[in-house]
Amino acid sequence: MENLGFLLALAAALAWGTYMVPFKMSKAKNLAFYQLLIGVGILVSGIIISLFFHFPFNLNPYGLFSGFLWALASSIFLTALSNLGLSKAAPIASALVIISTFLWGILVFGEIPSGWVVGFIGILIIILGVIFVSTTGNTQSVNIRKGLLAAVSAGLIWGSQIAPLKIGNIDIQNAFFPICLGIFLTGICLAAVKKVEFTKEAPSAALISGVIWNIGNLVSLISLGLIGLSKTFPISQSANLVAVLWGVFYFKEITRPKHKIQILMGAAILLIGIIVLGMA
Repeated sequence: MENLGFLLALAAALAWGTYMVPFKMSKAKNLAFYQLLIGVGILVSGIIISLFFHFPFNLNPYGLFSGFLWALASSIFLTALSNLGLSKAAPIASALVIISTFLWGILVFGEIPSGWVVGFIGILIIILGVIFVSTTGNTQSVNIRKGLLAAVSAGLIWGSQIAPLKIGNIDIQNAFFPICLGIFLTGICLAAVKKVEFTKEAPSAALISGVIWNIGNLVSLISLGLIGLSKTFPISQSANLVAVLWGVFYFKEITRPKHKIQILMGAAILLIGIIVLGMA
């Protein structure tokens, strides 16, 4: 079952490394509205998945709060994406997710007390990879400082998203729907606070983003039950490698060969760090 847990974590990585691709393709500017529509896609797909797997429709507060954290981080990450590009924003945010979830796992939940040394070696390798990626020049950066702050903030919040579920000891069946609902309701609140304008900009792209993310959410929750928080989310954050490949080869965010090599090396170092962390 542990092998299945690792495979599902990698499947989550594929989905999470791809779900922002429709956003990049749409070139949407109305970020709050796009986030709201992502929430709609997540809620609709969540209802369908819950009906198919017979998950209960409930208002579990731990699940709702987990959804709130994800939606908040996602709205912040859109700012990072707009300012840094996919190939830089995704690795930085992913690294902070990895560090945050690892520390939650070992310091709060005591999941791998015997693997501290290997775990922290993995963390150091991941930090090295982030340095490689974040110092790459000649990208389509708009506001580097703003983008870096947004990527770091989003990563830290995302890394804490599953903690409420662990604290409340909520299983997959009872967590899935309230997470989706929490994301949707948070999107509405953020849209109201920002007084977002409802436009026809990229609705299908946002809905597709939501569905892709929710597939990753489902398999990650199953993986969580099999191999634990401190391994599921660090492994699933190999999504950054998927995102980097999209950014470099499809969206052409890196133009100079030298910088392409540097950012790919950084992504490879991150992946090595994730593997080491998974061995902890």
